[in-house]
Amino acid sequence: MRGCGLCGSDIAKLVPGAAGAPSVLGHELVGEVVALGAGVDRFAPGQRVVAAHHVPCFDCHYCRRGSPSMCRTFKRINLDPGGFAELVRVPAPNVEHAAFAIPPGMTDETASFTEPLGCCLRAARRSRVGAGDVAIVVGLGSIGCLMTQALRWTGARVLGADLVAERRALGRRAGAEVFDGDGPLDEALAEATERRGADVIVFTGGGADALRWGAERIRDGGMLHSFAGGEGPVLPLPPAALYHRELTVTATYSSSPAELAEAFHLLVAGTVTVDGLITHRVPLAGLAEGVKLMRGRRAVKVYVTP
Repeated sequence: MRGCGLCGSDIAKLVPGAAGAPSVLGHELVGEVVALGAGVDRFAPGQRVVAAHHVPCFDCHYCRRGSPSMCRTFKRINLDPGGFAELVRVPAPNVEHAAFAIPPGMTDETASFTEPLGCCLRAARRSRVGAGDVAIVVGLGSIGCLMTQALRWTGARVLGADLVAERRALGRRAGAEVFDGDGPLDEALAEATERRGADVIVFTGGGADALRWGAERIRDGGMLHSFAGGEGPVLPLPPAALYHRELTVTATYSSSPAELAEAFHLLVAGTVTVDGLITHRVPLAGLAEGVKLMRGRRAVKVYVTP
């Protein structure tokens, strides 16, 4: 292991009762090959690589219907023991379909964003956003900034919202039009859409309660996309509103190997940038401190090195 990003889903697994022990933690990983399994000829010892944690079977009903992250093989295959370690084994299917050699000039930290960017590309595709559409990204942390770039890459205009000034600054750098408060945001949204409302709103945080806020700003026939899940036992939207307005509520979990490959190439080409998203770096022994920084919203992204 050379380094691994700390993801919000890692934090969620540390909540008591959320995941049993032992659990795999750390999936935004960059490493150096120290040994090869039988038949591996795409990589060599000493080579830097980025590898993802899940790979589907490509052949089951879920895979054929465009839901590879619901594939039973996808859920079963994982890294051993995970990125927060000194050594990690990558299963053969992951080596074949979800591992990429890092070219000279690309930093470890940039490469570590391959997996989260792949997740954002999947969300952007499922949101069916395109050129001429207007999207709102709620939450401008590292995922929000990656999501902003993924949506802009489709040709959409992106408005951003976050309660934290530093994160609003990161959102502007990522290409979102960010406003200080709901009033200015609503005015810009009305001007951009002839008062229709946004075509899609992507929530990278906020939980169920944020959906009510979004329902007031989405156009009829629009889409509310829950990227991160979050707190809340029920959706606070009346079925009549979904019915009469033809609203769609969607979610995405993880990404496919194709989206991982696309994400990696976008990072290599510099089409998507991650400058400034890693705000704290801790050694493996300081993982607990990194978790505290994330939970306290004092860090945008924590990068852990062995």
